[in-house]
Amino acid sequence: MLTGYSFVILFLASSFFLHSRGIFFPYWMEDFNVARTEISLAITLTLFTGACLAPFMGWLIDRFPVRAITSIGSVWLATGYLLYQFVDGYYAFLATLLCFQSVGWVCVGPLTHTKLMVNWFERNRGMALGVAIMGISVAGVVMPTVATFFVESFGWQSTYSIYAGILLVVFVPMGLVMVRQAPPDVGQFPDGDDAPSGLAPAPGKATQGLAVYRQFLGSKPFWSVVITFTLMNGVYSAMITHLPSYLTTERTFDMYDASTALGVAGFFAITGKIVFGWMMDHMRAKTTVLFGVASYFCSTLVFMLASDSYVLVLVAAGLFGLGFGGMVPVRSVLLSRIFGAAKFSRVNGLFSFFLAPATFWVLATGWIADTFDTYTVAFNVWACCFAGAGIVSALVKLPDREDAVR
Repeated sequence: MLTGYSFVILFLASSFFLHSRGIFFPYWMEDFNVARTEISLAITLTLFTGACLAPFMGWLIDRFPVRAITSIGSVWLATGYLLYQFVDGYYAFLATLLCFQSVGWVCVGPLTHTKLMVNWFERNRGMALGVAIMGISVAGVVMPTVATFFVESFGWQSTYSIYAGILLVVFVPMGLVMVRQAPPDVGQFPDGDDAPSGLAPAPGKATQGLAVYRQFLGSKPFWSVVITFTLMNGVYSAMITHLPSYLTTERTFDMYDASTALGVAGFFAITGKIVFGWMMDHMRAKTTVLFGVASYFCSTLVFMLASDSYVLVLVAAGLFGLGFGGMVPVRSVLLSRIFGAAKFSRVNGLFSFFLAPATFWVLATGWIADTFDTYTVAFNVWACCFAGAGIVSALVKLPDREDAVR
């Protein structure tokens, strides 16, 4: 049931910004009379701020009830969405987006829900993470078209008022009623077992305060995961942000065509979460990561070859979604294997902090498109980075299941 809860909440939470912003992107440019670079900057700073807050949020999640954090975050996020009704300029939009979206997403997004899955599952952790986070990808299938309908029917500001109502009516009550921090809180054991599975960590003194972060920073496996994902992380955000603008300005497609392409990416991201979650539970970690890198790299090549072929655009979007969907549970499983469930949220938050510079892919892509008057140059840069990620993945040590901390 808790996996279903995380699925639903991540479905809705990712719908509001992650899967709507690419659709709203041209409308923001028009309303605020700015170029792609300025809107990309607003989105990038929001993502960057959230990533920088992640270590602190990871510390909070390991020490305070998740349901309290998600409830407060939901109210905060809804407040920001309601304030959009009063935004009448670019800088007011930037300030509101930065203040409310960055903080709210960290509270209600994957950071909190991966913690729940790590607490509640041991043997089937990879699959549980894949299913829970799959809500993000299902939203990617549905929401681009829904957001297109909403924005064309009601405008983007009224659409965000609808989103605020969903946060207050759905998020807060569900979190307070359904969320429990860990199995012992309700007299259960991980994976729904009748007795401990034998995979639980042995009793011992927990590492506290700054000492635990020194442990993370001194760990070679931690840095291997950071290096592996730095070159990949953020490019998906750039793709879903800029793809509608690319298809409607440089190609011959309309906004509904663009929303369908984003939907295809979301559909294959669902497949990726299941496939890659299973691979992490049954295959070598390095093989799994390299398979994801290959999906990313091939997708970028197809985008460059697609021209006005809508079929190739859909193929490229599908490969992109497959790689993105798979990498989310993969990195969560890798971190939980290195440090165990008790420290997971803190190391996951620190990991997100080190990936913060990758959020500038959104800004870089917008700047490249404005400077060269085409997105093709950005696709070439993406391909080079994915190739680099493949080389790094082949060289570093990634922890397999037998290497997991007990």
